[in-house]
Amino acid sequence: MRYIKRNYYKNNTKENILKYIMICILLGSILGAIFFCFISDNSVQKLDMFIDSFIQQLEENKNIDIINLIEIFFKDVKYLIFIWFLAFIPFGEIFIYLIIFCKGFFVSFTSAIFFSKYNFSGINSMFNSYILENIVTIILIFFISYKSINYYKNKMKKSKIDIKNYLKHLFICIIFNFIMFILFYYI
Repeated sequence: MRYIKRNYYKNNTKENILKYIMICILLGSILGAIFFCFISDNSVQKLDMFIDSFIQQLEENKNIDIINLIEIFFKDVKYLIFIWFLAFIPFGEIFIYLIIFCKGFFVSFTSAIFFSKYNFSGINSMFNSYILENIVTIILIFFISYKSINYYKNKMKKSKIDIKNYLKHLFICIIFNFIMFILFYYI
């Protein structure tokens, strides 16, 4: 039995982590779109009014002040840091999967609201104001989640762990997020 575990299951751990992360994102996305289909018309009208005010605000405030830009930047960074810290607590892996699921759910739900309101005519504004930023955020969350779960599993196996390397991954994600933030809002 140890021979089978050592030779066949040891190498599949990383692949299984990737599969589970992708399943959580996809399941969250599918359930977000399905959830939108089942909400009442009154709620849809309220959400449509909110979306209209959001798009108006984006068009009116082309020059966003520095405080709002800092808030927008830290909105994404807080996910990355929180996921990074979850690798140090027991059962942190469960919370990481839950965050991934919720992020997929909210992105899909919001995209469904945009699409139902504006159909194909609003895809350009939806893509520029919401989807493009969230694609980068999801990729970074995917990366840091993979590294966090991998770190947590290695810590549980009591294998040699390099905390500096793990910290380096967080800094890479934050720097990449900052670069993408500058590109999205200033170019």
